[in-house]
Amino acid sequence: MKILFVCTGNTCRSVLAHYYGALLADQKKMPLEFFSVGLSAHKSIVQPPIVAQLLEKEGVRGFSHIPVRLTSELAEGADLILCMTAVHRDRVKESYPSAAEKTFTMMDYAGLGDYDIPDPYGRGDRFYVKIFALIKSAVQALLEKLEKKV
Repeated sequence: MKILFVCTGNTCRSVLAHYYGALLADQKKMPLEFFSVGLSAHKSIVQPPIVAQLLEKEGVRGFSHIPVRLTSELAEGADLILCMTAVHRDRVKESYPSAAEKTFTMMDYAGLGDYDIPDPYGRGDRFYVKIFALIKSAVQALLEKLEKKV
């Protein structure tokens, strides 16, 4: 199963979900593939150092990521598309109608409520820590839900 996380610039929220999800799925030996993209991603956008620091604390070693923009190939190739906000979800559905039925907000699909995961970009390390805690909860709930399906 291929899971695609979507945010704006593909430098923090979707990246944290992607790599943390891959780590947990590997630990649980779940046959899942994780990817992350941004609606406005560009390879020249600088990744905040706190992202690597947070992932390293969880056990993600040798972290390296270059932002990737969402394409029709990526959207159509995913089995599940999880967006950080309702605006992201709506843009994905509008831009890629064939992917509409497999596109959700991450929090809603995880069963934690249909609300947005705020963008921490440029808001300080403490805000990143709070957002990552929220993402970790959502990823854990997501994997519990998928364990029943896989």
